[in-house]
Amino acid sequence: MLLSETEDRKSFEPLPSQHSCSFKVCFEDIGRCLKCECIVTDVFGRSSEPVYAETAPVLPGIPRIDKLEIEGRGFHTNLYAVRGTYFGGKEGKSKIQWLRSMVGSPDLISIPGETGRMYEANVDDVGYRLVAIYTPVREDGIEGQPVSASTEPIAVEHDVFKEVKQKLDVGSVKFEVPGEGCLERRILEINRKRVKVVKPGSKTSFPTTEIRGTFAPPFHVEVFRNDQRRLRIVVDSESEVDLMVHSRYIRDVIVLVIRGLAQRFNSTSLNSLLKIET
Repeated sequence: MLLSETEDRKSFEPLPSQHSCSFKVCFEDIGRCLKCECIVTDVFGRSSEPVYAETAPVLPGIPRIDKLEIEGRGFHTNLYAVRGTYFGGKEGKSKIQWLRSMVGSPDLISIPGETGRMYEANVDDVGYRLVAIYTPVREDGIEGQPVSASTEPIAVEHDVFKEVKQKLDVGSVKFEVPGEGCLERRILEINRKRVKVVKPGSKTSFPTTEIRGTFAPPFHVEVFRNDQRRLRIVVDSESEVDLMVHSRYIRDVIVLVIRGLAQRFNSTSLNSLLKIET
């Protein structure tokens, strides 16, 4: 078996140890021509003149991704990475999209802006499976079939889990939220029926309730991917407040406690994940 140097230049070089009737092409053969030389030898040892067969330049295959998987430890504070084996010429700008999947539901929830090979999980992922959809793309723009991989449901990190479980068992908790920047100090009170944020009094003013409401929709808690210490509590379209805490750990505890106490209005499986009876 002989191999040409390039598509245009028909000078061939022998391929070492390729003396069988079949040959499997590989990535390095793309753009080159293959030429097979055959010499027939009879039982008396007489040989014919060599004959040749030549291929057109080898083309890259349809792009595909095999053995796709998501690597990560399974907790909401971990980093996850999508891994797979690409085939089909030289890989171009393949497309990746991260999504969430609720256990027992076929619906997928796209995570905006998460299109890289790595994904840092957060408290919003608790109770969901992470799904990565990988669309292989060849360097010339040809797309292959998208392939997906998913994780087991994302669990709460151990230390956060312990504190959240203790506070949910009590059923009524209070957090002192320090002021920072344009955000002043606040007292956050949460129980099984409602949430309240109070601006503490001073020598010249009385305490002021900034928001107070039940967990009924549209109540929800938001976190910010670009600021891991910030959260927003929304009671309705006219009543919301931003809070800044000391650490991501405290933010996650507050968010999970609120969502745990508001479970009857939620679609996530937080309480079952924390093994809490409701």
